[in-house]
Amino acid sequence: MLPLSLTLLQASPLGVPAVGAPVAMQEAQVAALLANHSDKTLVVNFFATWCTPCVRELPALQTVVLNHPEVRGLLISLDEVRDAPRVAHFATEQSLRLPLVHLQSTTPSATAAKLVKDWPDRIPVTLVVAAGGAELARLVGNIDVVALEGALGLGAPGGAGGASSAGR
Repeated sequence: MLPLSLTLLQASPLGVPAVGAPVAMQEAQVAALLANHSDKTLVVNFFATWCTPCVRELPALQTVVLNHPEVRGLLISLDEVRDAPRVAHFATEQSLRLPLVHLQSTTPSATAAKLVKDWPDRIPVTLVVAAGGAELARLVGNIDVVALEGALGLGAPGGAGGASSAGR
């Protein structure tokens, strides 16, 4: 049986019962989410509150996910565990409406490298994950609506903002 926090993340249409409220999760729980056992494509964004390009792209991520009901979104904070209050404040301050997971790790970047094959060791990183868990695209660096819609096959391929995409 799944832990309650993981069950709630998977059951809610946006993935979390209280929109924008961070849910603390361990590596194994995040791995289960990345396996995407849903019937929808999942957009996963790894970010940190201190990362300027990460913060800059959040409105574009929210716009795309919230305007396309066939897509689910998930934000994963790589902030230090001790920064939980900052992550919660950030979610409110930024009016985050996508599910937000705060990865509980003393070495968040190293843990991300375990969770994501060929981790680029820099953020932001956005993954497009098919139902069943196959990585369809990876965008590294700041992205915009055009880039994300292109990666999802919703708009013109490619994009701006210095994003790179590699299908998996």
